[in-house]
Amino acid sequence: MTASPFRARFGAALLAATAAAILTTGLALAHPESEGDHPGGCVVTAEPGTVAAGGEFTVSGNFGGASIFVLPGSDASPAEDATPDVTTPEGDSFSVTFTALGPGDVTVVALLPGSECGDTDHITVTVAVPNTATGASSSALTIAGLTLLLAALAVGARRLRFA
Repeated sequence: MTASPFRARFGAALLAATAAAILTTGLALAHPESEGDHPGGCVVTAEPGTVAAGGEFTVSGNFGGASIFVLPGSDASPAEDATPDVTTPEGDSFSVTFTALGPGDVTVVALLPGSECGDTDHITVTVAVPNTATGASSSALTIAGLTLLLAALAVGARRLRFA
């Protein structure tokens, strides 16, 4: 039994649109620059976004000589005379691992003293082990998107062969 031309075209278009959506979502999630304005081109990320109390998270950035503040609250900012939790050495980038203390929202602020270079990121510290089954890595999204794109091409090729 052969599929109608409408169903074959519709199926191919649907698969291609789904693949494109998955691929662009994966690319957008992979680049923190897409989060908005980054004064001085400085980007800071804190991963994972959710961590259990006592677990570790990593703060990384694309600039060196940063003063890093780990502050309780979702919109916290350091006081003018605050002492940073960590100061990184000069260089092109940094990566520092911290231990999450208690449950709640945490704001991570990294800045280059005396300049406009700085950025913030947020993590959530939970009491229980975080449910990581709902998060998909960008590489898994890319593979899923490519698989759907190949399926759409196969449906289109089959349609051309039987046309």
